[in-house]
Amino acid sequence: MATTTTRIKRAVADTIDRTTHLDVAKATQTIAKKLGLRERLINYTHVEFRNKMNEYGYKSTPYSERILFLPHCMRNSRSCKAKYNDEGLQCLGCGKCDLAALIKMAKELGYKAAYITPGGSMVQKLTKKHKPKAIMGVCCYDEANMAFDKLAGTGIHAQASLLLFDGCKDTKANLADVREKMELIDQKVLEKSNEKKN
Repeated sequence: MATTTTRIKRAVADTIDRTTHLDVAKATQTIAKKLGLRERLINYTHVEFRNKMNEYGYKSTPYSERILFLPHCMRNSRSCKAKYNDEGLQCLGCGKCDLAALIKMAKELGYKAAYITPGGSMVQKLTKKHKPKAIMGVCCYDEANMAFDKLAGTGIHAQASLLLFDGCKDTKANLADVREKMELIDQKVLEKSNEKKN
């Protein structure tokens, strides 16, 4: 019975995200107008709506079935010595930007993998190759919305954390927000995962 109800909840969440994107945009504009929000906070509100719609499925996914995607624009462009391969930028862990710390966080939680990518097409390629059940992405507003749209109906549950500022170079993540979203998990799922490890 629990499995059927869980499947129903996931299907409802997937359907809501697929069918209400335009309504979410309208709801975001209504909130923005009411609160007098600047564009950055309007974008944040829109992404948080979509995060909430995906949250149930995301929290129901063990860390070991999740992938973290980070943008290559977070690297320190003046001193980064990392090279690219077919799975993105290969961080050397020098500590001159926040990428190494976020990758470490993903490893400590037990994420399936963490990748630093130059954009959505590589995210799509890696998602097809590694087949995660959930994705956590740190990105700009446009990339977040594209990702939510592409994932709608796939059964892959996503969360996005917006960069503190855009610009495609030397950008910064909101580390507290990223950690909060990375750690989101249903307590029963976490306990079951821990039992499997022991």
